[in-house]
Amino acid sequence: MKNLKWILILPFLVYLSCKNADKDEISLVGDLYAKQIVGLPLDFSNGKENLEYNWYMAPTPTGEWSRLQGIWTHEIILLTSYVGNFIKCEISYNEAGSDKKVSDSVVSSSAVAYNGNTNTDWFKDAGYGVMLHYLKEAMVPEGGSEEWNKTVDSFNVDRFASQVHEAGAGYVMFTLGQNSGYYCAPNKAFDKAVGVGAGELCSKRDLPKDLIAALKKYDIPLILYLPSNPPINNKYVSEKLRYSFQKDSATSQFNQPILENMIREWSMRYGDDVKGWWFDGLYSWNDIRSTRMDMSLKHNISTHALAAKAGNKNSIVSFNSGFGKIHGNTPYDDYTSGEKATIDEFPSGRWAEDGVQWFLFTYLGEKWGGHGQQFVTDTLVDQATNIVNNKGVLCLEVVTNSEGGILPGHLEQIKAVGRRLKRSR
Repeated sequence: MKNLKWILILPFLVYLSCKNADKDEISLVGDLYAKQIVGLPLDFSNGKENLEYNWYMAPTPTGEWSRLQGIWTHEIILLTSYVGNFIKCEISYNEAGSDKKVSDSVVSSSAVAYNGNTNTDWFKDAGYGVMLHYLKEAMVPEGGSEEWNKTVDSFNVDRFASQVHEAGAGYVMFTLGQNSGYYCAPNKAFDKAVGVGAGELCSKRDLPKDLIAALKKYDIPLILYLPSNPPINNKYVSEKLRYSFQKDSATSQFNQPILENMIREWSMRYGDDVKGWWFDGLYSWNDIRSTRMDMSLKHNISTHALAAKAGNKNSIVSFNSGFGKIHGNTPYDDYTSGEKATIDEFPSGRWAEDGVQWFLFTYLGEKWGGHGQQFVTDTLVDQATNIVNNKGVLCLEVVTNSEGGILPGHLEQIKAVGRRLKRSR
């Protein structure tokens, strides 16, 4: 493989041109800004076997290259720690039917630059949104597949979307599933891994797909929620995925690829219609974070984030660090996880740290999933206005019945927030 080169055609816009033995030309476009993705196209592997990718960075294109450990995929998410450095990819492979190893390398035309994080612009502009824990434990704690499918089928996406629009919310965060092993969307990767048929644990209805269609009528984006680990409250699933039962613990190189395959399947299915992901439970105390951040492992925080961005390279991700002061939890965060028991912190500006949008996430009830109300409405409205006017983003958990109707008290509070924000803008 000869004549590999990077061609700069616009500021920081990169083209990769390559000619193989058959003179076929391929190209890649990627922005050399932190928080963006660059790499080789998927069809680069056509006619090639045993491909291996190694990535490096250096302050000059002829400088001493430092290996980026744990990055072995055909694409790479550019971190803020890469800013000011050139990026190099070394590729090796066998031509189909040949035992001879071919290798080459490609170097970026310029150093990685920083311009904030344009992927989060829509999120900042949205200002505030609502979240719903639509989970089997909450909606239909008794029964199994039949009861779960009937419940998912009963969710009125048009009514829910209309209420969210009426409240002036700028986005929705919605759960795919959590700890029960039941999900509200089909997933072949999960079914295969645990050895069940379609509709047994993953619902037959694709609820996120239907919700996307309903929200599109009002131009309201969707963010999806998943834990960072397999379900812990389903013994059968725990055994199949070789994961601890009823206890958070580190994922392994057996079940981590399964999680990534599940995430990638959903991400590819929904494509640009899903604007972000919020991954729960990436805590230090349960070893999930330390294992995911171990870049000596093949499946790590980079492969997890790339799985989420597979269908939409501009989607935003966050990995939850748990309650505490708002901060970035991993170098791959596009926004803070922001989990809070109440609103007790306010932004001084848009960025919690370079490229990481300031975000706070709390519940309207007396607890997560609570039917009461922890806030006095006027106080909530003032606090929400403070956050949004200072370029932060707020998310408020609402509770619904199984059919998707928001509890009246919660609906009135988010409508009050929406009215004030509309006036203040």
